Amino acid sequence: MRSTLVRLAALALGALAAVSATPPRSARAAAEPYFIGATVSESGPGSTLGRPEADSMQLAVDEINKAGGVNGHPLRITILDDESNPTTAVNNVRKLLDQHPIAILGSSLTQTTLAMIPLTQPAQVPLISFASNAQVIEPVAEHKWVFKMPITDTNVAIAMQAYMKKHGQLKTAVVYRDDDYGKTGLAHFKDAGATGGFQVLDAEPIAATAGDATTQLTHVKVANPQAVVVWTTLPSANVVIKGYRELSLGYPLYYSDGAATGVFLQQAGPVLNGAFIATTKINVADQLPANDPQKKILLHYADAFVKSYPKDAPVSIFGGFGYDGVYVLAEALRKAGEPGAKLRDALEHVTYTGISGTFRMSPSDHNGLSVDSVELTRIENQKFVIVR
Repeated sequence: MRSTLVRLAALALGALAAVSATPPRSARAAAEPYFIGATVSESGPGSTLGRPEADSMQLAVDEINKAGGVNGHPLRITILDDESNPTTAVNNVRKLLDQHPIAILGSSLTQTTLAMIPLTQPAQVPLISFASNAQVIEPVAEHKWVFKMPITDTNVAIAMQAYMKKHGQLKTAVVYRDDDYGKTGLAHFKDAGATGGFQVLDAEPIAATAGDATTQLTHVKVANPQAVVVWTTLPSANVVIKGYRELSLGYPLYYSDGAATGVFLQQAGPVLNGAFIATTKINVADQLPANDPQKKILLHYADAFVKSYPKDAPVSIFGGFGYDGVYVLAEALRKAGEPGAKLRDALEHVTYTGISGTFRMSPSDHNGLSVDSVELTRIENQKFVIVR
């Protein structure tokens, strides 16, 4: 449960200090906290996603409470670690539902989120997911209570392919994480490129915790593509780039947004220079023009995160999902005025500019981000640099 007990104790003390010794009944009701449940992958293969998500959710809750809460109510959050395991995620959801949360945030991975949906849907509790796979919200008619913060993998594929097509890189090989995240990413990459002339000459699965990618990359070399796409996260993302350099492969290398974390740049070192990575704007905030509508909040978040959680720095797109999740929920709660069905309905009409982009939710789109939220970057001197 990480430092949940400490978090709850601090919030409880803050709530007590804010209430007088003998408040009227209306004041007591107004000060009743809104309880949010969360489960993310703070350990296991998804830990580089879950740790910054947990930090950022707490950061957002603290900021909102410092500003007076939501409609006079402070927020209270319990964050559980699902260990990157679907069974643990399900058990965590059961524990959280017993506490009657207004919403549940998480999980970090597609497979853990998909395991949670059969519990949150019948309970009619909004689930705000941090998984990138569009499966978690589609079809909307069957996922009425599910929303998600990361941009869909289809939009990531479109952004990557726009640049690749300009450079004549239509024949590709794909190394994909051997689970729902990677398999659906591969499928959506193929779908997005079908009308643009893209071909996948070879597709190679790799385990999330793989220690070697020689076999996969040897097959890629035989296929002789014009570019290689890697649809995975750490730690296997790092394994691929090391094997890629050891085999002296000369094809342009593109990573999905699952690799868009400064931790990857730190772990890989100079061998990552020259690779392309799709990302949201958080990794390039300092390169944005002054009139970019996200720049102010991006710089604020980056500064606040590093100061509050230096051990999990630098910032990443994943922390942004956690931060946006709390603020999107708070925005909907302000409009709804109360939890339940009204909150779900309000989530379908949220417009909010956050870390991941400008969300324009609708009854037919429970993500609300467009391809404009994606920046394609090239790693230069171990830094994300926007490709123009």
